[in-house]
Amino acid sequence: MSRQNVEAVSDLLRAHSSAATRYAVALARRMGMGPSEVAALEHLQGAGPMTPGQLGGRLSMSPGAVTALVDRLEKRGHVERTPNPKDRRSALLRETEKGLEESLGHLWPYIEEMRNIEESLTEEERAVISRFLKAATEAASQHADRLSKEGRGLPPNPGA
Repeated sequence: MSRQNVEAVSDLLRAHSSAATRYAVALARRMGMGPSEVAALEHLQGAGPMTPGQLGGRLSMSPGAVTALVDRLEKRGHVERTPNPKDRRSALLRETEKGLEESLGHLWPYIEEMRNIEESLTEEERAVISRFLKAATEAASQHADRLSKEGRGLPPNPGA
């Protein structure tokens, strides 16, 4: 593959990332929330129940900021705190049925369009795209973790 094609893929990935960010902000506005609240719901939908500390780590937020965010989501009926069976000192955060229904109501047109795009691909194309997206997601996650650690005053870990 030529270098020109590799640069085109990275340019397309950057354009997709920008469009996804714009979509998330527009979605948040439509739902009457801030982007961080929508991001929190996305993490809870994707990863399932987690502690406020885990959510804060994913969002790069301080404990106080996460508490305020969860309080807002709980007040709107989108999130509930339940006892953590592994640690009685903490709670687990879960998205409520109401929260999931409202989110899906706004997301459904996008979900359907993405499914249509996926269905238009061959199995081989899906396999290549899946491999690429898994690697790109892992790279983004590793760099987010590194930046979060550096932001907390921890030394960077070049081997991570």
